Amino acid sequence: MGTNPGIQFVQVSLIELDFKLNKNFKLPDKGVPVDMGLDVKKSFSSDKKSLTTVLSAILFNKTTSYPFKMKVSVEGLFVSDNIKELQEFSKIHAPAHLMPFLREVIGTTTLKANIPPLLLPPFNISELLKEKRKG
Repeated sequence: MGTNPGIQFVQVSLIELDFKLNKNFKLPDKGVPVDMGLDVKKSFSSDKKSLTTVLSAILFNKTTSYPFKMKVSVEGLFVSDNIKELQEFSKIHAPAHLMPFLREVIGTTTLKANIPPLLLPPFNISELLKEKRKG
């Protein structure tokens, strides 16, 4: 992939937000390890010139003692005349471009719930997606 593949990031939308606060949760002194699963769905237009990618996170779904449960999904629309570049972009780069938007929704939602905001640390989304494909 070249340095300028000619791909436009047209729009991003919050398409799902489900949040449930556990009012009985007591934060341990050591903090709480984040239980988060990521999911990516992609679809191309019939002419293959636009890509819609949905990046979703589910937090504290596998934990019995949780501060909150949350599912959040953001959708991005990308367009290009170069079909091959767009297909390659869809594998890692499209979800990576959506990650800051997902991170912001999670941080803002937890802040507005009057709990310590959950600021997701930097992580390698490429490795996470590879692991997900294996498992």
